[in-house]
Amino acid sequence: MGKSSKEKIDYARQLLNAEIPYREIQEYLKLRFGSGMSNTTLQNLQDELDETTRLREELKRVNNQLDLYKRLYNELLQKLQGKLVPRRIE
Repeated sequence: MGKSSKEKIDYARQLLNAEIPYREIQEYLKLRFGSGMSNTTLQNLQDELDETTRLREELKRVNNQLDLYKRLYNELLQKLQGKLVPRRIE
């Protein structure tokens, strides 16, 4: 990315999260910092935000699957332990 300050980049991310169009973001940046940011940099920031969102959704899905597998494993283990009680040999 360019030479923009961390504060400027963070502000641009906030505006991107709010789904504000690039043109308006440029205006907000100019008002607050005296200069805008390249559209390529904004696109890179948007790509990062999209990837972060995608990864969070994937993590949530995987955690849900893990919870399901744990529950199924524990249910199966309980059933098997009930059937594996040793029998008396007479």
